[in-house]
Amino acid sequence: MVDVSVVMSVYNGGRYLRDSVESVLGQSFGDFEFLIVNDGSTDGSRDILAEYERQDGRIRVIDQENTGLTMALIRGCGEARGRYIARQDADDLSHHHRLAEQAALLERDPAVGFVSCWAQYIGPEGELLEKVTRPADPQEATRLLLDERQGPPAHGSVMFRASAYHELGGYRRQFYYAQDSDLWLRMAERVCIAYVPEVLYQYRREMDSVSGQYRPVQMEFGVLGQQCRAARRDGRCEEPYLKRAGDLAEQIRLDRRNGTSNGSRGTQMAYLIGSRLARQGDRRAARYLWQVLCHRPWHWRAWVRLVQSQATRRKPAEHV
Repeated sequence: MVDVSVVMSVYNGGRYLRDSVESVLGQSFGDFEFLIVNDGSTDGSRDILAEYERQDGRIRVIDQENTGLTMALIRGCGEARGRYIARQDADDLSHHHRLAEQAALLERDPAVGFVSCWAQYIGPEGELLEKVTRPADPQEATRLLLDERQGPPAHGSVMFRASAYHELGGYRRQFYYAQDSDLWLRMAERVCIAYVPEVLYQYRREMDSVSGQYRPVQMEFGVLGQQCRAARRDGRCEEPYLKRAGDLAEQIRLDRRNGTSNGSRGTQMAYLIGSRLARQGDRRAARYLWQVLCHRPWHWRAWVRLVQSQATRRKPAEHV
């Protein structure tokens, strides 16, 4: 038995994998196991994981065929032995004291069932984009999650009680995307969420991420999660929404197997990164905005931000 099980899923995440793993292994909190589900990677990620597994006994790698994030997390959390389960994404970074601060918060308040922290959003090359904060008061934080859709700033920033996770049935396989928000809503109906009021997690914005390529369908799953929440609140059956989510998930799996997935080129994420940097007067904005304009030359907002980035150049903010 350990205090914390850190659960990560990896699918072709070799570019940032070493930095992410190192950020977990470098924690000031020592009593944890690190479960990494290799979800059918083909890019050399498994070789990197094997290297770390040989070097550090806290790491346990679970190999499986590619099934998607939800099923990988179900397996990883199912094999976790810790009292608390902490998530970590393969391209993100955890601050040195993250696990210690979050575990201490859970220890202090038995009414709190899951915790997160403030987060810093960073670009593909570590550009500082945005700091996301949440209220420290658990009652207000829980209300914002349930009523105003303001939850944890990143999936990987959360630590929760294993007992609460299992009692609620954990991640639901019907949610191919937005599996985190569905779980957080169900948890917040039973227990409070709380935040460590410090930046303890860095969430990386990437063009080929789920948010970068599949934002519309990701949002559709998010709406279905909210509809399930409304049904539970009103005493109605949530099965029709779960069925819709399950059908959508099966279609995505079929499209991926057939190689017909219809993800975008990540232009929406490129615009998000470029516009954020332009507002900061960071000259690196132009690189991302030109990516948008190469595919969508009629994107007038990108032209505005490009002009802004050239007119208000400042020294780039320090990157991670």
